[in-house]
Amino acid sequence: MKNLYLRSAVALACALSLAACGGDDDGTMQLGGSVQGVTIDGLVLQNKGGPELKVEPFASSFVFPNLIAVNTEYDITFKSIPSNATCKMVNGKGKSSNYGIGQIGVSCTLKPHDVKGKIVGLTSGPLVIINGTYRLTIAANETAFNLTTESADKKTKFGEVGETQAYGLSVLQQPPGLICRIDNAIGTMGKTDVDNILITCN
Repeated sequence: MKNLYLRSAVALACALSLAACGGDDDGTMQLGGSVQGVTIDGLVLQNKGGPELKVEPFASSFVFPNLIAVNTEYDITFKSIPSNATCKMVNGKGKSSNYGIGQIGVSCTLKPHDVKGKIVGLTSGPLVIINGTYRLTIAANETAFNLTTESADKKTKFGEVGETQAYGLSVLQQPPGLICRIDNAIGTMGKTDVDNILITCN
């Protein structure tokens, strides 16, 4: 009978404190968030220097495998980021509560580069070229072009292409009396500007 009481007491103690008997701390919340802009391998996250979490290309979210308990501090940091992007963490540090975990997000932006080249024979204008939905109008007698343009206040750039992104230039509107073609118009952006494109008009 004495042994029975002893076993019951141990079982009760285990039920009241799982951690004391080798169990978990009864975490119930997933620690994760949203992801945008990841196109290649290289994004690795950590929570408070713990196990690494690899985020796959084109993922829209991430979740650490271990649940956390209420009133637990978290601090998500970058172990590494993709080589073609710059990334920032939003709301990566905080403490869980009865209401859950704040909206955590990872936002990556591809490193931008110019697409530019030379023009031969553009004696009339305008010539309009496009890359996807982006449009560039080129005036008569220009001898060079750059898809990248700036806003009036020079705070925003348009037309840049991010590393590892594809580009494909084509003529939307020919200049009066001329036919223009674009050589080296299609490719994938590397780590430097593209400057080998040639527009020839006859």
